[in-house]
Amino acid sequence: MRFAQGSVVLALGASLLGIAQAECPNACSGHGQCGPHDMCSCDRNWQGSDCSLRTCPFGKSHVDTPKGDLDASLSVGDRDSVVVTDSTVYPFGTTEGFPLMTDTNGNVIDNTAHDYAECSNKGLCDRSRGECECLPGYDGHACQRASCPTDAKTVTPGSGTLGKSNTQFKSFNGASAFFGNSKMSNVPLRNQCSGHGTCMSLEQLAFLDNSNIYDLWDKDISMGCKCDPGLSSLTLLDLFRHSYVGADCSDKICITGVDPLYTDDTTAQVAQTTVRIASDSASTLSGRYAIKFFDSFGEDWITRSIPVDGVDHCDDVTAALLALPNGVVPSIECDWSLVSYGLEYTLTFTGNPGHLRQLELDIYLDGSRESIEASAGTLSTTVHQTVVGESVDYFADRCEGLTVKILADSADIDDSWNADVRPGSLGYISGPNGPLTAAEKKTLKRCLSDSDWDYENNVEVANWDTGANIETDANGSYNMIGAFPHAMKVVPVESTAGYNVHTPGSYHLVWYDAAATNKEFRVANLNSDANVVGEATEMYVYTTKGTVQQMGYGTELGIGDNPAAIAENPLGGSSSTRIVGYFDKGSNRIYTNYDTSCKNNPESPNPRNHVCVDKGDKLFVVDSCWGRGDKGAGTVNPIFGGVDLNECADSTVPYKNSGNIYTVHKVPMGSNSTTTPATTVDIVADPTAKHSVDTNIIEVSASFGWTGLEGDPENSGLSPADDTVWSDNTGVVVLFHFTPHREGTIEYVSQCSGRGMCNKGTGQCECFDGYAGLDCSHQNVLAKYYHNEEKALEAAKAETEATKKK
Repeated sequence: MRFAQGSVVLALGASLLGIAQAECPNACSGHGQCGPHDMCSCDRNWQGSDCSLRTCPFGKSHVDTPKGDLDASLSVGDRDSVVVTDSTVYPFGTTEGFPLMTDTNGNVIDNTAHDYAECSNKGLCDRSRGECECLPGYDGHACQRASCPTDAKTVTPGSGTLGKSNTQFKSFNGASAFFGNSKMSNVPLRNQCSGHGTCMSLEQLAFLDNSNIYDLWDKDISMGCKCDPGLSSLTLLDLFRHSYVGADCSDKICITGVDPLYTDDTTAQVAQTTVRIASDSASTLSGRYAIKFFDSFGEDWITRSIPVDGVDHCDDVTAALLALPNGVVPSIECDWSLVSYGLEYTLTFTGNPGHLRQLELDIYLDGSRESIEASAGTLSTTVHQTVVGESVDYFADRCEGLTVKILADSADIDDSWNADVRPGSLGYISGPNGPLTAAEKKTLKRCLSDSDWDYENNVEVANWDTGANIETDANGSYNMIGAFPHAMKVVPVESTAGYNVHTPGSYHLVWYDAAATNKEFRVANLNSDANVVGEATEMYVYTTKGTVQQMGYGTELGIGDNPAAIAENPLGGSSSTRIVGYFDKGSNRIYTNYDTSCKNNPESPNPRNHVCVDKGDKLFVVDSCWGRGDKGAGTVNPIFGGVDLNECADSTVPYKNSGNIYTVHKVPMGSNSTTTPATTVDIVADPTAKHSVDTNIIEVSASFGWTGLEGDPENSGLSPADDTVWSDNTGVVVLFHFTPHREGTIEYVSQCSGRGMCNKGTGQCECFDGYAGLDCSHQNVLAKYYHNEEKALEAAKAETEATKKK
């Protein structure tokens, strides 16, 4: 075949052009296209000048850092200057400064950290394989997870010597991952959580803690160990079965007990729980149910089925609880009675000191069908803690030389309220044989001391203020509980030597009203029906350096805490609006008139208003029948300037065990997103108009034994005398935030009873001199720490060896 000369030249030129276009490095390694200027455009997830390097997986970066001068401009751009666009690693560009803080409209934005990064900025990319090799403590294809601690079983320092490890261990050999060489030798990730726990994400761990929600950036990234629970009761089995703690669940917990020196001084407070099973109409109960008991480690134990129609219900309940495995309930007291259309019993967990999660009832033993039946009406079951067990005593300072009695402010004949009863209080403090003497009053003031730690508003004696407030309405001025009431604990005086560790004390909120002769020290809640000195129990007084603050919100100066002459609101009647709530009996949810979540409302415009609570905070929620004043003799005693809610007919009506300290479990959002109410309704004219919002919720550690009334103590009616007008706001019960103080606080239920050291390796107590027993709770003058002599011999031997070497 013949070719024209021109065509040969053309073909040759085309051939030469093709050769020129193929001069890219390594022909782009088959993973890209050769383009102008002999540069490769790499395929997805390939990079490098010849497209021979792999791109590793991306994940949310654990850490972000400024990247420096990426564009070789000899200067570092600010955090808003985007450079290096269209690269494999940064297809949308990145910034040299940190971080990009504005949106496309130039608005400053939050949460810009933890952007996507190769190997999540916690590993090096092996470019030959496109796989991340993670730094110690991180795993996942993109190193996106913070590993659970693991027992790596290696003798390399820091990687699990003696069978323990806090992180996965990886040893770098110095070779660079960017050259495709293996840069580290891996120790296999095994035995996570030391074989004594489960590896979970933070989101999962939060949910296990009272269904709390953890929704931050690392909810699925940061991991932790949920350690196996063990036993908390005092049995021989505790020597062989333990709970585990620590980051890797490798440490054993020793048995807990009550400090014997504490019980020489006061009485322990153990959990006391009341259970009620009943119908709302005449009925016969039948069937069976079970009890779910939670030990001090939070582990649940379910009893065998219990017949609800037994002859002596306490016998059946006690037998079922004592039969739980491993003796988790070593002893218990039970008291039961028949009630309208059902039964009620109270359990006192005498053998389980410390804080216990409230027990639960399982009435679905047959699956989805209730295993208890009522022959008529609607069945209901309620559980509430009459006394909340505790491991820490925040009221450990005894007021020496003083005993008192807590009296109801009512007549002894018919339990009706006396004419001078004060709003927001139900009783007062008396001496053991009559009204407090002048010396006793002075002693009590000295012990209660300063309630708000503001020395400028103290009165009468050093470090004392009244904890009271004066407010006014159209009918006059009223003394009532202030922003910072005092708090105290009273403990029964026993006639015999020693103390019964199962007799709890009771807490009271106290304020001072000089105008109430012989009843100056007012108490917001009662602990018995006793009205006169001869009936009441004589009590020791214990005080705290902790602070109690009535919760309120608004722009006012605050809720007054002393008489008008020295208070922050000298004119009276100008206090901020209280934060109040309502709740159902047997429920642990308080529905409030204000969003108390610290996330949404971290602080008030006025620093003296306490507006928010967080998980772990402490609350006093007391049944003071807040709207009850005295309606006799034409006197109207309103509550905080609002209407008189006559729900507390006499001194037998208030719930007597409301002086518990509740711990906030969470502050969830409610079910009804109604708008903030601003109107009132006449519930007599239209009963269906009554409405209380349930948007704002505080969930606490134990259920309430009484009903917190609905209605608003402030602004609930146009006339103080009209108690038919109801606000569609929320409840009546006032909330008090309690901030403990480190001084005067004793953890009296702890490992080894606080009288020994816990050997975390064996899980056994090594008692101090003078103490013995599995939990070191027994005092014995002959008891000696059995390791003392052994340790002394070891020290002497070591000293001898050191002398020889010299």
